[in-house]
Amino acid sequence: MRFAALLLSLSWVACATGGDELVGSEGFGLEGRVATLEFTGDYRTVVDGELVAGGIAHVVYDASRLTTCRGDLNGGPAWTIQAHYRIDDGDVHTLHVAGFASAPDQIGLPIELTEAGELEVWFENTSVWGCQGWDSAFGENYRFPIAAAPAPEGTDPVVRFPAEGGFSVEGTLRQAGQLTVEYDPSRLTTCRGTYHGGEAWSLLAWFRFPSGRTVSVPVTTGRGVVDLYEGGEVEVWIENQNYAGCRAWDSLGGANYRLTVEADPRAPGWIGNGASVINRMTCDGPCDQHRVALSEGFTHGTYARQRAAIRGIYFDVWKEGVTDFDNANLWADLDVQVHFRASPSAPFQSAYVDFFRRVGNDARYQLPMSVIDPIGGSYRRTDPSQCPTNVDLLTSGDPSNAYVAARVEYYFTVNGVPYRNGDRGNFVGTFEEYRDLFSVCLD
Repeated sequence: MRFAALLLSLSWVACATGGDELVGSEGFGLEGRVATLEFTGDYRTVVDGELVAGGIAHVVYDASRLTTCRGDLNGGPAWTIQAHYRIDDGDVHTLHVAGFASAPDQIGLPIELTEAGELEVWFENTSVWGCQGWDSAFGENYRFPIAAAPAPEGTDPVVRFPAEGGFSVEGTLRQAGQLTVEYDPSRLTTCRGTYHGGEAWSLLAWFRFPSGRTVSVPVTTGRGVVDLYEGGEVEVWIENQNYAGCRAWDSLGGANYRLTVEADPRAPGWIGNGASVINRMTCDGPCDQHRVALSEGFTHGTYARQRAAIRGIYFDVWKEGVTDFDNANLWADLDVQVHFRASPSAPFQSAYVDFFRRVGNDARYQLPMSVIDPIGGSYRRTDPSQCPTNVDLLTSGDPSNAYVAARVEYYFTVNGVPYRNGDRGNFVGTFEEYRDLFSVCLD
């Protein structure tokens, strides 16, 4: 343990057992602020939802992770497992997660995320006979970032470009947040036109961040949303194009509009160089010549499942004073996650991404494709209950009709800063498997 835990004296006069069922707080009125921290029997940690200040986090703990202290007394468990937690070195609080509970109302209580910062969680196993055991990431504790509470509805940051000219900003722009752009199309009408009876022109809002990174979002409809990747002064201009090659700009006479974004000291300086690798050949890991840019997508098919030695997704992160040396605390300095789903109607799932190795001054991260594979497991499904959930199963374009496919949408965050496929939104990959393994799911 890095921090001393609060040891509760246990009263063994009442008997109640607790499992993994979530009871207590249902999260009413907390839409978007309820998360689940699952600690699985195979020692993985799975985060479902986002930890946000003012919200709650349910803890689901598989008691098979921590079996140091066991035993029964008077027909019931004489042991307990408790979760201890603290936020930003604050007071330590304790929750019951398994085994004996002195009162039923202790079971299933959530962690209250009272402020933004870093949540630390560790687990203690005790028994009536004085036994004590720990699950604490080898004394480092399990750590999770808590995002600042979003601005109340109606106060999200907005930059407005009205028809009469000029611009205005409402709200505070913060790194790792988003900005809504409201642009009146009537202020830039140089390039218009139709093609086959339809409108054939567009408006793009361009953003240049301090590092030089430049992204655009469509505002043809009068509205768009951009991720604020960096803090500092951000340049903005609007471009109008049409199908015939006409181009025009709204850029304050070439000087560009300027916005100030509050910097987040924990944000990385740069994220990029994303690539996938599916190949039999290895070069102390993936070979550079086999890297395919994430922007091009990937197809993880039967070749990948049966023959490829490397099946991974890689990207690099740079943060001054963090990634530019052999940093033993990199895991604590950078919270790196992938967020993915296999259906537009499904919520995003999240998982942590592991550090792979240093490349120059960058930290390279590696995500095995199996983590986001929604149709993994090369076995024949014989009952609908075995079919994947929250997955849109598709028949592939193969003329033999021999395969089934699932399209996965995914993106990464590093200390809350998103890494996506530029102005094309999230990254996309396709997973394929033999169709006959899923026949019962396609009927």
